[in-house]
Amino acid sequence: MVELARRLRRRDRVLARQAAGTLVLLDLDSGQYFSLDGVGARAWELCDGERDVGAILDALGDEYDAPIEVVQEDLIAFLREMLDEALLVGAD
Repeated sequence: MVELARRLRRRDRVLARQAAGTLVLLDLDSGQYFSLDGVGARAWELCDGERDVGAILDALGDEYDAPIEVVQEDLIAFLREMLDEALLVGAD
């Protein structure tokens, strides 16, 4: 479950590089590639282990012109996927 008070960070063995306007992630353990753009790439950058999910939601809400309910729903779905793929881990 992804709670607003939870802090997440990028897993150490995941490389991230910008390529043609897309953030490309490489999981060094599995060899899988992932691509993120727009809000997903920004959410990835904000998962630094210092901010909780609520702070990431606030930052995205400030940066993008969308209803906060929509941003929250999309962010939670994105974070669940990144956790399922083991690209993000808990910071606490």
